[in-house]
Amino acid sequence: MKQVIFQESHTFCTGCTLRDPSLPLEGSMALHTTTQTEMILQNRAACSKALHIPMEHWCLAQQTHSAHAQEVFETDKGKGAYSMQDAFPCCDALYTKEKQILIGVFTADCVPIILYDPSSHYIAAIHSGWPGTVKQITAHTLKQLIKKGLDPKTTRVWIGPCIHQSSFQIRQDVIEQIRSLPFDTTPYLQFQADGSALCDNVGLNIHMLKSFQIPQENIWVSPTDTFIEKNDCFSYRRDHTTCRHFSYIYFK
Repeated sequence: MKQVIFQESHTFCTGCTLRDPSLPLEGSMALHTTTQTEMILQNRAACSKALHIPMEHWCLAQQTHSAHAQEVFETDKGKGAYSMQDAFPCCDALYTKEKQILIGVFTADCVPIILYDPSSHYIAAIHSGWPGTVKQITAHTLKQLIKKGLDPKTTRVWIGPCIHQSSFQIRQDVIEQIRSLPFDTTPYLQFQADGSALCDNVGLNIHMLKSFQIPQENIWVSPTDTFIEKNDCFSYRRDHTTCRHFSYIYFK
């Protein structure tokens, strides 16, 4: 299975699966966008084998473009791994301190945000498409984590492949929602002659991360634009695909 490892140590591993034509559905990992369950489960099994963590230890969310984050415990192992029916409902961010539990999010242009704090031993995975950004899911997740002991100054962040500003054109209805955010969004909107704008969804989420005192030097952003990279990436905006990448993290 094609994937990129963001970082791996003796403690944890984080990365993202890529488009792989040798696999069913080109390596898509998401159940919530297709009825071809068996093909997705084949791909998840291949990923599980590559990462040496059984699917019975995966925990996944339904991803409804919500602003809800859920803590994952030992008793939650396996939720969402084989079926959407037991995935965490109305949820787009997961976090845990447990070892040997893999959490992650599915994307095909949306922003996948992975967090790891070595001080509090929390990891998190956030799915933030523009609706989630408008609802400030990143900020809501960080508020919960900080209350539980996460230290922003030691927290490290990986932002996986997603659509970049030069490819993300939005119209007035979305522009208005972006501008409703409680901070100056001007730096993240490049207005065009036709009234549309190029939106920096990555930048908007980085703004939220930094507003909670996560240092800029602790934030790594994938240079891969899913809209442009046809060989390695799925893009809903480009192809209206049902296929999705999977950005994950787990403690060993």
